[in-house]
Amino acid sequence: MRGGLIALFSYPVTREEHTAIIEFIGRAVGGEQPPMDVEADAIIRALFKRNPDAAYRVTMMAMALAAHSAGVKPVERPRSRRWFTILFERREAVRERREPEISSHVIQL
Repeated sequence: MRGGLIALFSYPVTREEHTAIIEFIGRAVGGEQPPMDVEADAIIRALFKRNPDAAYRVTMMAMALAAHSAGVKPVERPRSRRWFTILFERREAVRERREPEISSHVIQL
């Protein structure tokens, strides 16, 4: 994952991964909880409202940290190849096609 986070899920997520997310949130908000700091809650809600992706990112980070502390292995995802790498690979392939064959015979003068 970007930013050094561990990838827990495939993309797009499977039905089992959906279930894992729902269960994780259920465990996080269920049961006996300490009293909530109203000011901190207001700050967090405002930040989540301004940054809609934050809920997803924070959930993935929390799940990654929980999985890491539990010793769960992350999902192995193939890394996407960036356009810059692909560009140089293509350039090298074109260069190899153009290079003349070098004779293995040695000419002595």
